[in-house]
Amino acid sequence: MSAKVLRSLYLDIEQVEKLKKLSTKTRVPQAVYIRDAIDLVLNRYAKKPRKKKGKQAVKHNKSTSLRLLKE
Repeated sequence: MSAKVLRSLYLDIEQVEKLKKLSTKTRVPQAVYIRDAIDLVLNRYAKKPRKKKGKQAVKHNKSTSLRLLKE
């Protein structure tokens, strides 16, 4: 097992509820699903670099994240 580093993050209440339900149903820890999700995002963007938006900051929210994943 690889070394782990503690990180804090904010999730939507709906995400937390769904994650808890899935974890209870499958008996897989929530942290495993979160690490898997991060790996999916990292692998996707390692293959296809994001287009730069210039100096304008991109405000991230749920809809922004979903749009970026669809690109």
